[in-house]
Amino acid sequence: MKKTLLLFFLFLPFSLGAAPVRLTAPAETYDLFKASSLLEVKPGQVTIESLLESPANYRFVPTRNDLIQPNDRQRAYWFRIEVSNQTPEEFFLHFVYSGTEQIKIYEVTDNKVVSQRTMGRLTGEPDDYFRYSKLFWPIKAKQNGPPHTLYIYMEGIYTTCLYFNARSATNLLGVIHYEDLFYGLYYGFILIIVVYGLLLFIRLRDQDTFRYALWVMSMGLQLGLYRGFTTEFLWPGNHTFELYGSALAGLTGMLHVLFTVSLLRLRRHQPLYYRMAWVVFAAYALGIILFVASTYLGAETGRTIDILPAIALVEGVFCLAAAITAYRHGFKPALYYIIGNLAFFMSIFVFIQYAGGKLAHSFWAYNSIHIGSGIEIIMFTLALVYKVNMLKQRKDEAVREQLRLAQANKQLVDEQNAQLEAKVRQRTDELNIQKNELQTTLTTLQTTQEQLIQKEKMASLGELMAGIAHEIQNPLNFVNNFAEVSAEMMDELKDEIEADHKTDALALADELVPNLQKINHHGKRAEAIVRDMLQHSRSIAETHQPTDLNALADECLKLAYQGLRVKDKTINAQFHTNFDPDIRRVDLMPQEFSRVLLNLYNNALYATHEREKKMGTQIPAYQPQLWVSTHLENGQVVLRVKDNGTGIPADLVNKIYQPFFTTKPPGQGTGLGLSLSYDIITKRHGGQLDVQTEQGVYTEFVIKLPVK
Repeated sequence: MKKTLLLFFLFLPFSLGAAPVRLTAPAETYDLFKASSLLEVKPGQVTIESLLESPANYRFVPTRNDLIQPNDRQRAYWFRIEVSNQTPEEFFLHFVYSGTEQIKIYEVTDNKVVSQRTMGRLTGEPDDYFRYSKLFWPIKAKQNGPPHTLYIYMEGIYTTCLYFNARSATNLLGVIHYEDLFYGLYYGFILIIVVYGLLLFIRLRDQDTFRYALWVMSMGLQLGLYRGFTTEFLWPGNHTFELYGSALAGLTGMLHVLFTVSLLRLRRHQPLYYRMAWVVFAAYALGIILFVASTYLGAETGRTIDILPAIALVEGVFCLAAAITAYRHGFKPALYYIIGNLAFFMSIFVFIQYAGGKLAHSFWAYNSIHIGSGIEIIMFTLALVYKVNMLKQRKDEAVREQLRLAQANKQLVDEQNAQLEAKVRQRTDELNIQKNELQTTLTTLQTTQEQLIQKEKMASLGELMAGIAHEIQNPLNFVNNFAEVSAEMMDELKDEIEADHKTDALALADELVPNLQKINHHGKRAEAIVRDMLQHSRSIAETHQPTDLNALADECLKLAYQGLRVKDKTINAQFHTNFDPDIRRVDLMPQEFSRVLLNLYNNALYATHEREKKMGTQIPAYQPQLWVSTHLENGQVVLRVKDNGTGIPADLVNKIYQPFFTTKPPGQGTGLGLSLSYDIITKRHGGQLDVQTEQGVYTEFVIKLPVK
C-alpha cells in the first residue's frame, strides 16, 4: 500500500493537464486530441511495456499543436488519454485521416493492455472494422466500469493537426455517411469533368480540353491520395505510391502549367510569360527528381528534400500574374481563371490555418482544399466554355465573311468567264493551227528517227565488217604463206625425184603434210568468218535459237577490238575473260545480241582510250583493262562487261538509255546504241540491262537473261 501511494505521488506531477474524459452523451463528439497528454520520443525506442512498467520515467505534457513537428521522421509521439464510459452505448476511437504512416493503439486498464491495433497509411489493411480512409477502433470501456487509459503511438506525421475523437456507433455512422456522400459527389464531379474534357478533345481536337482533363484527373488522384482513397481502392497491397505520393503534387503542378500556357495563349500573346512557364515546369521536374531520389536514398533516416510546396507557391503567383495580364489585354476567359485560382489559394490558406491548430476542427475546415479545388475546377470549366464559344463565334464570323467573299468572287467569276470564253475560242483556233504544224513536224521527226536508227545499224554493221575484214586477214595470210612455201617445196621435191634421191624426196613429202593441214585449218577459219558475216547481214526477221553465249561473247570482243584498231592504231587494252563452262547454249537472237555486245565493247574501249589520253604520262602509268564474264545466278544467265575507263557522271546515269542521248563529242555518236541495246535485251529477250558506275573509276553493264 505504501509503494502504491509513493508511485501515485511520484507520478502525479507528470499527469497534470491530462484530465479524464467522461463519455456521458452518445450524441456528443469528444475531442480526445485536446484532452490528451503528449510525449515526444525517438521512433521505436519507447514501447508500451516500458510506459506501463516505469511511468515515472516519462514526462507527458498537455498536448498542443505547436509541440508537434511534421515531416520529421526522427521524431515520434505518444498520446495518453484517460476515458470512462457513463452510458450503455459503445464508443469508438475515431481518427480523422491525416496521412500518418503508422498508428498504434493500446487500451489499458489495471496496468494491462486489454486491446491493441496497428493502423496507418503505410500499414497493411486489416480484415475488420475499418479501411484506410476510415480509421476507427472500438473502446472497451463499459458503463460505470473502471476508467481506461488509451495510449496512442504515432510515427511519420505530416501535419500538426492530428484530430482524433470518441464517438458512439450511431454518431460515427452518421459522420461516415455524410463524408461518403460528400466525397462521392466530389469525385463523381471530377470523373464527369474528365470525361467531358476528353469528349471535347475528341470532337474539337483542342489541346486545351485534353490538358485540362489530365490536370483534373491528376488533381483528383492527388486529393484522393491525401484522404487515403488511392490506397483503399486502387492498390491496397502496395504502399510505394503513398511513400512517393508527394511527387504527384509536382506532376499536378506541371499539368497545371501546361494548361495555363494553352488556355491563356501565352506562346502567341505573352512570350515572356511563356518562357517563364517553362522555367516553372523545369523547376517542378527538378523538385520531383530531388524528392524521389532523397526518399529512395534516405529510406532509413526518413529525411527527404521536398521543395515542391515552395515551387507551387511560385507557380501560383506566376499563373495569377499571367492571367491578369491576359485579362487586361482583352482575353475575357482569364477572369474565370483568376477567380478559380484565388478560390483555391484561399482554401489552401484555410487548411494551413487548420493544420497549424489555429482553426478548430470542422468538416468544412478539414475539407477546405476539396471545396476550393471544386470551385477552381468549375471556374476553369467556365473559362474553357467561354473560350470555346468565343472561338466558335469568331469561326462563325469568318464563315460569314467567307460566304460574302464567295458571292463577290462568283460575280467576278461570271464576268471573267465571258471574257475567257472569247479568249478560249481564239486560243483554240491558234492551237489547232499549231497542232497541224506539230503533226507535220512529228512525222518528219519519226522519219528522221527511223533513218538514224538505220544509220546506227549500218554503222554497227560497218564496224563489224571492219573487224571481220581484219580478223579474216590473219587466216588468209597463213594460207598464202604456207601455199608459197609448199610450192617451193614441190619444186625441191621434183628435183630430188629427178635426181633419184628417194630419201630426201620422202622427207620433203612429210614436211608438206603439216603445211597442207595448216592451209586447210586456216581456210576453214576464213570460211567460218565469212559464214558468220553472211548470217549477220541477213535481212530476214531473226528468231530465237540455241547459241553458245560464251563463244559469241568472246568472238564479238575480238571483232570489236580489231574493228576499232582499224580506225585508230593507238587503241589498246588488256582483256580478262571468265566464262562459266556450265553455260552451254542460251536461247537468243545471235545477230541482235551481237549488236548489243559490240556496242558495249565499243563503249568500254572508247572510255578506256579517253581516260588513257587524259592520264597522259602520269606515274604510275594507266593501263586500260576490260573484264568480260558469264555465270549462273538465281536461275538466270548473267553477263558482265566492266571497264576501268572514265565512268559516267551520276547525274547522267538515268539518261543513257534515252534515244539520241550521248556523252561522246558531236560527230562521234548518235545516241542510239544503248537505247537499241536496252530494247533488244528487255523487249526481245525478256531480260534486264543494268549499269553500275563511278565517275573516273569504272563502268559495269550487267545483262541478265532468263534460262528457258
